[in-house]
Amino acid sequence: MTLAVSDALGQKPIENIIENSIEQIQIEIRKILGDYKAIDSLQDIIGDSLISSGKMVRTRLLLAISLMGNTDISSDFISQASAVEITHLASLIHDDIIDDSLLRRNHQSIQAKYGKDTAVFAGDFMIARVFSYLLEKNLSNEALLIANTIRDMCNGEVGQNLSKYKIDVSEGEYFRNISGKTASFFKAVCYFGAKNSKFNQFDTNKIVRFGENLGLMFQIKDDLLDIFYSKKFTGKEEFKDVKEGVYTYPVIVSLKNKTYGRDIREILIQNQEKGLDETSLERLKILIGKTDARAISLNKIKELSRECRLIVTSLSKDDFLTYYLIKILEKVEKS
Repeated sequence: MTLAVSDALGQKPIENIIENSIEQIQIEIRKILGDYKAIDSLQDIIGDSLISSGKMVRTRLLLAISLMGNTDISSDFISQASAVEITHLASLIHDDIIDDSLLRRNHQSIQAKYGKDTAVFAGDFMIARVFSYLLEKNLSNEALLIANTIRDMCNGEVGQNLSKYKIDVSEGEYFRNISGKTASFFKAVCYFGAKNSKFNQFDTNKIVRFGENLGLMFQIKDDLLDIFYSKKFTGKEEFKDVKEGVYTYPVIVSLKNKTYGRDIREILIQNQEKGLDETSLERLKILIGKTDARAISLNKIKELSRECRLIVTSLSKDDFLTYYLIKILEKVEKS
């Protein structure tokens, strides 16, 4: 199933292959979206979105796993990654509209810069273009997988929305919601990579589990940033989730604390009834900080990470690919 890519390519670094492919993907993205009526405006939006979308972790995962069974990146892999990246960019644009976010990774959000109407239409256009592009390329299975991924993402978002201000939201509900809204794209790119490398079903399930764990880690880390880090560090408003009634893993854990849980609960009841002023928010932050919520959350991330490492080493016989995937894992862990 696996292939020593470093041997097949004469020790050529995996990073070079993937970075060259990333450049091709960014060119392909602009080509795919090149028929928008307001072409100049959309190209600016695409450029801004690519700047604010982060390190293209999902694309890097897809390419690295695809190299477990191939000596090079094919045009189909470029198409898959381009479609995933555009869909993800569209979801970020829509997220910022819903959250009324002014910033995305310390850059002005699309809706803040161009207005909500333009942002909605740009996001919708991107998603529509993804499906027409994949069908034009005869990649109907890829179109189906992305459609199902969007379905899972929406179900996760709706589940989270229905749980707003619910103080007794369970860990099970929380993980079901983030498995859809955050981890679904990670699972999808791992599935694409497994398909490209012709994994058997058992190994496919393992690498998809790797993707899901990575997505869960990503979300828990983001939850910690929302509570314990300043806007200067994150580029996002502090305690935004709590203000909107979204109670994330650290909050759920802190409510179980025998010493401070009752006081935290009282503040959250106040949040449901009339919202929280700055004094209440600061008190909540102090109380959660006194619990073991941060340590428990970090331990959960480590637990998921350990399983991911076991999965990678069980699948890849190539040291370069193992190293690359572990490096992605560590970036998510430390981001």
